[in-house]
Amino acid sequence: MNLARYMSTEMIDLWLPPPEEPPDNPELNLAKFHQRQKERYLDLFVSLLENSGKVLHHRKLHADFVNRERKASTALERGIAIPHVRSRHVREVLIGFARSFEGIDFNSLDDNPSHLFFIIASPSQLSDTHLKIYKQLMTMFSYSSTYEELMEINNPGEVIRIIRQFD
Repeated sequence: MNLARYMSTEMIDLWLPPPEEPPDNPELNLAKFHQRQKERYLDLFVSLLENSGKVLHHRKLHADFVNRERKASTALERGIAIPHVRSRHVREVLIGFARSFEGIDFNSLDDNPSHLFFIIASPSQLSDTHLKIYKQLMTMFSYSSTYEELMEINNPGEVIRIIRQFD
């Protein structure tokens, strides 16, 4: 599956802003604070996908991602997260990429922050395309050098070059 055809450099952000520190307030509900922070990043991810011109409704696609994350976190292990959703609010399959040097609490399986994010949105009528993409991304990360390469690059085009190596 040619993943690079679903991507463009406009849908890649190599310098996500760092996460906010929780206010020093003993009455603060930390779980809600982290959930709101996660939703802010999901909004940034939808904005990345919107750069394609193929997102039909930003707010509704954001709601789809939030609802998907509430069912189960899409953060895996080793600093990788793959937020994905099937939605009627995109025209075609879209894949974005974002990187956070600081790491973002995305409720990963190993309780570590996520640094690399592949964001996938596919039209709801496509039943299993997002699963095929997910599988190929996991194959890509079975090579230990992939993570390090993606953490070191400085040009969005290099992300696409790395992905093409696995097509």
